[in-house]
Amino acid sequence: MPRKPPAKKQPARKPAQLEPYRKKRNFKATPEPAAGRGKKEGRIFVVQEHDASHHHFDFRLEMNGVLASWAVPKGIPEDIHAKRLAVHVEDHPVSYASFHGVIPKGNYGAGTVDIWDSGTWEPLDRDWRKAYEKGKLKFILRGKRLEGPYLLARMSAEPNWLLRKLDPETHPTGTPVEPTAEAVAFVLPQLSRPVPTVPEGKEWVHEIKLDGYRLIAVRKKGEVKLYTRKQLDWTDRFADVASRLEKLKGGDFVMDGEAVVFNSKGHSSFSALQEALKSGKGRAITFVAFDLLNLDGRNLKELPLVERVKYLAKLLPEEQGPLRRSKVWPADSGADLFLQACKLGLEGIISKRASGRYVPESRKDWTKSKCRPRQEFVICGYTEPRNSCPAFGALVLASYENGKLIPRGKVGTGFSDESRRSLLKQMASRKMPRGPFPGEKGVTWIKPDLVAEIEFAELTHEGSIRQGSFLSLREDKPASDVHLDAVEKASAKGKGVTVAGIEITHPERVVYSDDSITKLEVARYYERVGELILPHLKDRPLALLRAPDGIGSDMFFQKSFKAHVPPHVKMSTLDDGTEVISIKNLKGLISLVQFGVIEIHPWGASLAKPDKPDQIIWDLDPDKSVPWKEVLGAAFLLRDVLEARGLQTLVKTSGGKGLHVVLHLKRQHSWEVMKSFAKGVAASVAEQNPQRFTITSSFKKRGGKIYIDWLRNGRGATCIAPWALRARPGAAVSMPLEWDQLPGLEAQGFTIREPAETPASWLNIISQSVPKALLAEFASL
Repeated sequence: MPRKPPAKKQPARKPAQLEPYRKKRNFKATPEPAAGRGKKEGRIFVVQEHDASHHHFDFRLEMNGVLASWAVPKGIPEDIHAKRLAVHVEDHPVSYASFHGVIPKGNYGAGTVDIWDSGTWEPLDRDWRKAYEKGKLKFILRGKRLEGPYLLARMSAEPNWLLRKLDPETHPTGTPVEPTAEAVAFVLPQLSRPVPTVPEGKEWVHEIKLDGYRLIAVRKKGEVKLYTRKQLDWTDRFADVASRLEKLKGGDFVMDGEAVVFNSKGHSSFSALQEALKSGKGRAITFVAFDLLNLDGRNLKELPLVERVKYLAKLLPEEQGPLRRSKVWPADSGADLFLQACKLGLEGIISKRASGRYVPESRKDWTKSKCRPRQEFVICGYTEPRNSCPAFGALVLASYENGKLIPRGKVGTGFSDESRRSLLKQMASRKMPRGPFPGEKGVTWIKPDLVAEIEFAELTHEGSIRQGSFLSLREDKPASDVHLDAVEKASAKGKGVTVAGIEITHPERVVYSDDSITKLEVARYYERVGELILPHLKDRPLALLRAPDGIGSDMFFQKSFKAHVPPHVKMSTLDDGTEVISIKNLKGLISLVQFGVIEIHPWGASLAKPDKPDQIIWDLDPDKSVPWKEVLGAAFLLRDVLEARGLQTLVKTSGGKGLHVVLHLKRQHSWEVMKSFAKGVAASVAEQNPQRFTITSSFKKRGGKIYIDWLRNGRGATCIAPWALRARPGAAVSMPLEWDQLPGLEAQGFTIREPAETPASWLNIISQSVPKALLAEFASL
C-alpha cells in the first residue's frame, strides 16, 4: 500500500496561554469577558485607559489568537523622543479589546476601564515572530489617535519592555495616501497656536512668520477669488495678486498664503502693506504661498504637509518674485532660525508638523514662536491728548473672554501724528455714552468693534499689557474673535509666575506635550473661566486627576490629601468618616493647578448636604461606530422625555466622544431615590429604540450602540465639571452649550484655546422639584 503523506504540521496551540488571565478573575463578579482564544488570526490593537489603584494605559496587540498586553504607566508615546516603560502582563482574550466599564472593588484590577484608542497593526519585518521571541518587535499602528511606526524592545529581563515611536522618515509606513476628488472651493484656513519655545524634533519644519493678510486663493475655470480667513471676498482689494495668480500655469487650485509688502531690508511690513492698499500701489504687493489644498479637483488636505509642499513647488517653483513660495527650513534649524529672525527684527517663525494633514481651523500641528509678544486687542475708548500729542493720548484696550470684555490696559506709543489723526476720525464716529469699565475716568468710550495689533513686553499679574506699542488696525479679524493668548515667558526656567495670587512654579513645564501647552497656560485658562466654573465646584467634595509631570507621565485620581494640603484647599470629614477635598474661591482653584491638577470632578451634592443631590447627569457614551448625528439625536430625545414631564435640562460636551445631559434639582430626595429615577429615565429612552441604546455597562452589549450611563448618580460618584479640562491630547474642555447650538456642533468639541460663548441658561440655573408621581413612574422601569 502506498504510504500516506505526512500530515501538515500545525502550529502548536497553547491551551494554557490564557490560564494566568483566568486565575486572576472571578467572572461571576467582574464584567470582563471570560477567557477564549480568537478563532481567526487578526491584527487589531487597543489602548485602554485603566483607572485602577494606579492610573495607567494598557497596550494590547492581537497575535496568535490572544492579546499580548503591556501596562504603560506614563501613556503611549506620540513623538519620537519619548520612551516609555511597558510592563509585560498576562495575555488577554481577543474579546477584551471591546471591554469598557467598571471592574468592581475587591476584584483584580478594580477601577474604570475606557478605550483610549483602537485600530489595526502590522509588522515591519517579515520574520517578526522570531524577532518578537528574541525581544524586539517593530510595527505600524493605524488608529484614531496613534499612527505610525513603533518599537517594543525587551529590556534586561521580563517583564520590563521599552515602547517608543520610530521616525517615520527612516521607517516608512506604507504607500502614500492618494488624493481623492473634491470640488474646488474655499477652505477655512488651518491656524497656529502660540508656544513659549520652538518645538524640537525631526517631525517639525519651519518658516519665517510673515506680517500681512492671510488669504485663501481659489482658482476655478481660470478665475481667481481671494478670501480672508472669515471668507470675506477681498479679490478687488488685491486685484494685482489675483491677476498674477490667474496667469499662473496649470489648472484649478486652492492655495493658502499671505499678501505682504517687503521693505528695503527684505522684511515684510504690515504698515507698508496698508499704505500700498490705500495708495493703490497694488503692484508692490507680494503673494507668498505656503500650502496647496486642492489641485484640479483633487483633495490634497489629507496628504502630509511634505507631500502638499511638493505639489506646491511644481505649481509655484520660485522662492522669489511678486508671486512666490515660502522657504521651508528643516527640523534641526528651528532654534537657530528663531534667534536669527529675532536679531533681524522679524516677528518670529512658524513651525509645522511635516506629517500633518491640513485640518481647517485646527491649531494642533502648527505653532508660532514670537520674538516679542504681539497680538490683537479690541479698542474700547481713548484718553485726551497730553503735552504735544495730537488727537488723543492713549487707547483703552480689552479682549473678549467668555463673551465679556476684559480690560487689558492702555497703549500710547507707536503712532505717527498722521496715524493718530486718521484713527481719531474712525473712533469719533463710534462714540458711546458709557463704556464696559465704569471705574475708568477721563475716557471717551467708543463702540468696541475696532481691532488693533499691539506689540508689548509682557503681561502683568492682572493681565494688562506692559510697554505696549501700537502697530496697526486689523480689518481681517472681528472684535468678537479677539481672545488673549495665554503664552508668557518667565525670565528664567523654573521662575514662578503669579496667577490669581498663587505662585505657579515651573510655569514653562509642558503639560500637554503633543500640543505644547504649558502649566502656566492651564493656570491662565482656569483663571479665565474661574467665575464660570466656581459655582459648580465651591463647597462640593471633589475628585481630582493630577498629572504633575504632564499627561504623558504618571496620572492619578485623588480624593483626599493625606499629607500636604495645598493653600486655600480644605479637607473635611463627612458623617460616615469619608475624607473629602473642597475649595471656596479662585485661589483654591489655581492652587490645585499649581499642585498638578488637570481634571476636576465634583460630587452631585454639596458638603452641607452630601446625601441630598442637587443635580443628576446622564452621560451619552457612544460606541466608536456610532455616527455623531445619532449622539446628538439621543441628547434631544432624552431632553424631550424630561421636558414632556415639565423638567428642563442643560447640555454640555463631555470633553471626549459624548455628551452630558444635566438636570438641576432642589435638595429634597436621597441619592437612592434619585439614582433609581436616573436609571428609570435612561431605561425609558432606551426602550424607544433598543437597537440604538443600552443602559447596560457591559461593553459586550454596547457594540454599535449609545450607552446611557446613569451610574454617575450616587453618593461619592463624580462627573467632570462644566468648563473643566480633560487630561487628553488636544486639551479638550467639557463645554456647556445651549440646546440650539447642538445641531451645528462638531464631534471634536472645544479645546483650551477655542472657548465658546457663555450660554445664558448655564448662568441662570433653575433648581427643580421632581414630583413623587414622576419618581414612581420611572422607578418602576
